[in-house]
Amino acid sequence: MTQEDLKDASADAFFSAIRAGDAEPVRALLATDRTLTTRRQRGDHWQYSGEHALDAYKFLGAYVGAVTGLHAAMLLGHESIAKDIIDVTFGQGKHRRRSDGNTALHLAVFLGLGELVTILLDRGASVTLKNGKGLTPVDVSDRPEILALLQEQ
Repeated sequence: MTQEDLKDASADAFFSAIRAGDAEPVRALLATDRTLTTRRQRGDHWQYSGEHALDAYKFLGAYVGAVTGLHAAMLLGHESIAKDIIDVTFGQGKHRRRSDGNTALHLAVFLGLGELVTILLDRGASVTLKNGKGLTPVDVSDRPEILALLQEQ
């Protein structure tokens, strides 16, 4: 097995653990390979839930595309895993974008994940970066509690 095959197997295990909501393997894999936070995966399982689908199309773009582990954890509602990934990165990659231009902050704001929004802002995530639709994180939410967090920046 080549080094690249090992990295691919590790990434597959990482994303499988995220899908399963199993934080322990995610933490163990990140402890041995921090570069997993930069790996991306495509798949039908990375989608917006039915309640978010129409608004996601309007505000974030038509397709989810390839996701990082952080984006995957948020899409699936696994906030504790998302926090673990953020903790490992120490703010690196906070502006990493998906193919549609959305950052982790865009997604956290859109999904109403207030605690993750706060953590990302504390780590220096930008409220002014625009996604592929030309929208900033402030533009993708109408939740007063989320907007209040963003306006503090």
